[in-house]
Amino acid sequence: MVTVINSDYCKGCNLCVVTCPVKVYKEGDKPSSRGYFVPKIVNVEKCMDYKRKKGEKKKCELCVLVCPDQAISWSNE
Repeated sequence: MVTVINSDYCKGCNLCVVTCPVKVYKEGDKPSSRGYFVPKIVNVEKCMDYKRKKGEKKKCELCVLVCPDQAISWSNE
């Protein structure tokens, strides 16, 4: 499973960038259709939950928990 940022929900607060202990996210440089700078996922392979199989216990997920807009989720590749 990999992390995904939904640009329709994200308002570019960058809490995920600041909170991630392994620096999976980086501040965005292009505005979304709503005008917010959505963070980029740059080091997904460093994520503790990267390649986690469905049903396995999550190890970190701080980005999902800290996002005030529920814009971060997990998806099958």
